[in-house]
Amino acid sequence: MKKSVLFLVQNLPVPQDRRIMMEARALEKSGYTVSIISPRKPEQTKFEIADGIHMHRYLMAPKSSGYLSYLWEYSYSFTLTFYLAWKIFFTRGFSILHSANPPDFFFIIALFFKPLGVKFVYDQHDLMPEMLLCRFGKTKEHFLYKILLFMERMSYRFCDIHLSTCESGQKKTLSRVKVRAKNFIVRSAPDPTQISPELVNTELTKKIQAKYRSICSYLGVMGPQDGVDKLLRSIKVIVHELKRTDIGFVLMGDGDDFERLVKMSEEYKIKDNVIFTGWADAKVISSYFYASQIGLMPEPKNDYTDNSLHNKILEYMTAGLPVIAYDLKEAKTTAGNAAIYVKNNNEKEFARAVVSLIDSFALRQSMSAESKKRAGSYLFSQASAQKELLRAYSSLFVNNKE
Repeated sequence: MKKSVLFLVQNLPVPQDRRIMMEARALEKSGYTVSIISPRKPEQTKFEIADGIHMHRYLMAPKSSGYLSYLWEYSYSFTLTFYLAWKIFFTRGFSILHSANPPDFFFIIALFFKPLGVKFVYDQHDLMPEMLLCRFGKTKEHFLYKILLFMERMSYRFCDIHLSTCESGQKKTLSRVKVRAKNFIVRSAPDPTQISPELVNTELTKKIQAKYRSICSYLGVMGPQDGVDKLLRSIKVIVHELKRTDIGFVLMGDGDDFERLVKMSEEYKIKDNVIFTGWADAKVISSYFYASQIGLMPEPKNDYTDNSLHNKILEYMTAGLPVIAYDLKEAKTTAGNAAIYVKNNNEKEFARAVVSLIDSFALRQSMSAESKKRAGSYLFSQASAQKELLRAYSSLFVNNKE
């Protein structure tokens, strides 16, 4: 069997999807021929070769806000992905189809290729049924919840191997599927070449350090489920109730909620203390990380976030940042004593935790040392994650002649 893989990505463009790029680079370095299909922003090209990886992109659909717009977005994305998959199959070829959720409907595309000998990898980044409950406040009786459960079951049923980002997420999936596939936990791991002091733009760091005595960073997607609105309410408490206008907050990322969040910062009268960068590249991320004292993880505790591994906490720790988070199970597993955990999704307590840690130099130093220590451990080192990914992939070739 030829070692060639096609990644199907819908949620984020590449290379912005950092987990996909970690996996794609690891496979390419191990001798796989790697292609990716993803959406693109208007400024991105339709096709690009980077790090030996062929990236095929279609123009991203407008941001969705209701059922009809989501139906349009997913229909549009599915159609173009299906077309490009066949185009790549007949030109460059692939023997493995690697579907990264969300969404979970790419198993349909896999069904067309499996009779041709193509293996199907179901890479479950997010628990979509739980995300629905979290993002839209629906109940388990809602028809969309049942549809998402069905798509998860079908993705799992037809996959040759199933990848999870963490143990708790894997347990949640396995608790509701009957057929058993080969299961592997491939934790996300930051690329040390993408978060590094060597990438720091000193002019950028000097500029923000001249404006604020202390700096906190947020990195990640900005959707309704990501808690950035909760973070802004905590910042409002910090600025107006605790009178700490000396602290600046850098929010790096983009998403469905971006425009609403910018307006919220204006309504809360905190825009002088908040910097929205939009999507940030490695130089911007490194520059702000190494100028910061704290990394912020505002995802509220619920059944979705509590069973998910969030990339940002790993990336903060790679830069040696102490973390403030709500008391999420996987955050505790990952960060241990490198983080402060706020209970009951309490926004005011989150605000007080930020100010307290800013004012506690010795505690920050201790937590920073723990961040660096854990970042280099086997638990989520890039080498460990890549090794497990390659072990999962090697299982596809059992009883097959390469």
